[in-house]
Amino acid sequence: MMSRKTIKRIVCMLLILVLTSAFTAAAFADEQEDTGDEYYLSYKKYVAAVNPDGSKTITYNDVTDQISNLLKEGVRRYAAGAAYEGDDGYYKPFTNSYGFWYETSGFEKTVMGYISGARVNEVELQFSNMKKAVNSGASVEEVQKEVDTLVSLLREDADILDDLFGYTKSGGSGLAWATFGAVFGIILREGLEAILIVGAMVAYLIKTENRRGTRYVYFGAVIALVASVGLAILLYSITSSTSNSVPQEIVEGVTALVAVAVLIYVSNWMISKAESEAWTNYISSKVSESADKGKMFALGFTSFLAVFREGAEVILFCQQYFSRAGSMQNGYLAVFGGIIAGLAAVMAIFVLIRVFGVKIPLKPFFMATSILMAVMSIAFLGSGMFELFLDGRLAETIGGWVQSLAGTIPSLAWMNGSDVLTFLGIYPTWITLGPQIILTIITIITFIMMIRKNAKAKKANANADAQNNKQ
Repeated sequence: MMSRKTIKRIVCMLLILVLTSAFTAAAFADEQEDTGDEYYLSYKKYVAAVNPDGSKTITYNDVTDQISNLLKEGVRRYAAGAAYEGDDGYYKPFTNSYGFWYETSGFEKTVMGYISGARVNEVELQFSNMKKAVNSGASVEEVQKEVDTLVSLLREDADILDDLFGYTKSGGSGLAWATFGAVFGIILREGLEAILIVGAMVAYLIKTENRRGTRYVYFGAVIALVASVGLAILLYSITSSTSNSVPQEIVEGVTALVAVAVLIYVSNWMISKAESEAWTNYISSKVSESADKGKMFALGFTSFLAVFREGAEVILFCQQYFSRAGSMQNGYLAVFGGIIAGLAAVMAIFVLIRVFGVKIPLKPFFMATSILMAVMSIAFLGSGMFELFLDGRLAETIGGWVQSLAGTIPSLAWMNGSDVLTFLGIYPTWITLGPQIILTIITIITFIMMIRKNAKAKKANANADAQNNKQ
């Protein structure tokens, strides 16, 4: 059984993350008042006005129309020299178009499921580019150009989704299969990062004949699953009573950055044991019981963070698909089928990592595992910064040069739309690339130092063995 102290540590970290989401929700919970008849500052007020009894089908092109109307009003106010803040200020329509429309309407999650996660990031970056232009005092023409680009992206996605959901005359075919694929893709995509880390650590413990330590990893994963359900319920209750869903991104961003620190620690610890002699010395030396528990806690906490970071998001996504399942033929079969197939694929990957990882020779395995942890820490850093500063609107809140770093780097705009780069947490912004470049340099230097240290230790052991043989 795990010690009470270890359990308390995990619970305390969970409470910190939950409190972070609660305070963030309070900061963004005030729903804005509408000031015009042709546009609405929030999706929920639009629904209440045009569809109070739920009889009208609100298409994604309808949502895009309303976002476009909102942005037109923002540009009009901006050109007229209106004040920055306030209900009549020019900035509120621009900022509400994302948190109070794109996210709250379900547009973002639907695109992520039925089109791609990379497409969501591309659209989110364009929202950031638009608000950056407004905050930097760009000309009306420059602001209008960013708005037009954004509306064009939204319109393309709306056409695809409306056709898929049968909102157009030609659409509606293959929706169940598309739903199956969307749910399967979400489970696989969100679970892959976690399972790579958990599987590698379990294989590591088995390979080093420390099977008892696997209980820390499994316990961390189980606690994370339970915590994810609780957090998903909390986030759903918060966002259902407000007009935006910022808290989810804040929690994911904070969790990702905490995971970065723990992954770096675990990565450096593993590479320090890359030589079999180093591991033998580590095992044979009588390290104190508290130190051993500290290392095992680090592994269990890494497992917790890896699973917790993705768990709540998966549950919230699946909730959305269940809400749609009743309106489509074989809808529930598609959703449950996608969940089962996704979990089966994730478990298959876990088994492959565990089985083949144990068969790899000690030194290559330690090196590969350490590199995997380092790569994942860099990926988590990028995605964590993206979720905090762009999705969580921290860059927008701080403003100034910080927000200027959150815009797309023109020469790297080609990165947009790449699922591989999105998985690796690589985005064409300085707010994400800057910290990743710094961490990459530090990681490379650390690896070189560790490898040299291991080589010296190996040479010293060889010389010591030679001296003993002579005697």
